[in-house]
Amino acid sequence: MTKKNDKMNINEIMAIFVAYIQQEIEYTGMKIKEMKEWEIDDSKEVLISEESEPSFGETFSKEWL
Repeated sequence: MTKKNDKMNINEIMAIFVAYIQQEIEYTGMKIKEMKEWEIDDSKEVLISEESEPSFGETFSKEWL
């Protein structure tokens, strides 16, 4: 009966791990770049007048209770 040599060398495992981490870093960088393109500029704020009161009806208020 012979044993199969299925064990991986620690260097092979580390090489696979490093390649995986590098790909994850690259993917995360791509996601960050994409999010920055869609990021809303802080100078574009919506101003709501404090003088006007909301004009919601009574039925709308009851839905939230």
